[in-house]
Amino acid sequence: MAVAVSAGTGILTARGLGPESRGTLALAVSVAGLCVLLSALGSNVAIRRHLPRREGVTIRGYERLSVILLVPLAIVLVAVAYLMATFVDPSFGDWRIGLAFLGYGFGYFASAQALDLLNAQGHVPQSARINALGSLVCLLFVAACTVLQLGLVAIIWSYALSTVVQFAMALQYSRSTRGAQTGEATGMKRLVRDGLRLLGLNLGQSLTYRADTIMLGALSAQSEVGLYAVATTPAGILRIPANALGQSSFHDAASGEAHPRTIFKRLAKLFLILVPMAAVGWLVADIVFPIVYGTEYLEAANSFRVLLIAELALAPFLVLGRTIAGLGSMWGASASGLAGVVALLVSGALIIPDNGAVGAAWSSVIAYSAMSVVATIVFFRLWKHLRSSE
Repeated sequence: MAVAVSAGTGILTARGLGPESRGTLALAVSVAGLCVLLSALGSNVAIRRHLPRREGVTIRGYERLSVILLVPLAIVLVAVAYLMATFVDPSFGDWRIGLAFLGYGFGYFASAQALDLLNAQGHVPQSARINALGSLVCLLFVAACTVLQLGLVAIIWSYALSTVVQFAMALQYSRSTRGAQTGEATGMKRLVRDGLRLLGLNLGQSLTYRADTIMLGALSAQSEVGLYAVATTPAGILRIPANALGQSSFHDAASGEAHPRTIFKRLAKLFLILVPMAAVGWLVADIVFPIVYGTEYLEAANSFRVLLIAELALAPFLVLGRTIAGLGSMWGASASGLAGVVALLVSGALIIPDNGAVGAAWSSVIAYSAMSVVATIVFFRLWKHLRSSE
């Protein structure tokens, strides 16, 4: 369902907005995601590490910390909206777009914190299901906006409202399964302290996912951002099974049930799924893109092919990076994420100005490869260290 929903939303926004407005939507979603991860201070990763081990961290403490973190989130969102309007996309200077951007940022923060709490409690399938249902709600809202021709602002609010629905479902499920006993509001300092150490994993990962879009907006035309956003939507489908496997591996590692042989068997099975999917996408891209998205998006097929390579390069990181975090190597997990940021910023500055959306896609290939290579090295070294210390 998640695959069809993501594709459907991408098609509707592409046809309803056109390349330039679609580019603004992509920037709003990407930048808000970065603001959320920065403002969370890594607490959403730390809770997944400590809660399964019952290491002095409680659910109530995590929830209270999440409420407190809304203050820095508001400051970051307002500051970034101003910077975007000044240096990247003047559309952010429209108060209606700015307000919708803020609404999406707050909603995304709430839903992300709640979904990662479910992951920490071991409810990984339920978290994925709620995420998919939220995506379906977004699709329905976007479809209504498209039919009624309500435009970009309404579509951004559609994204915002869908995150509120996700948050409500995740919170209700979490509370229904844990009962009344959630413990005192303790462990907030520990979540922040260890979260900052783990921040490189999620923030580095998210920067690598989104900085290409932001750099493209700053170094190229908005229409190029729109083309690139359309290409990333179907290519990102390959990320869904890798993400699911990574979430399970994180929890297994945090619970002391991970083993290298098991992890690499999972990776092998994952590539048996991903490679045929990528091959089919590569072959049909030129036919499908103008039919599905419209003839103005034909050039997006070139970026899409390169992004298929990027997604294959990313898959090992999505599994091994989370496994490293679950095993307790905070700096090691962060290093793999930050390696991607450095690789993207350097390669993007060199490639994007002359190659536009295709250049951004090749920068992603380089960045994702760096993340997976570093994650693999760290994982083997960590496991060797853990075995020698037993």
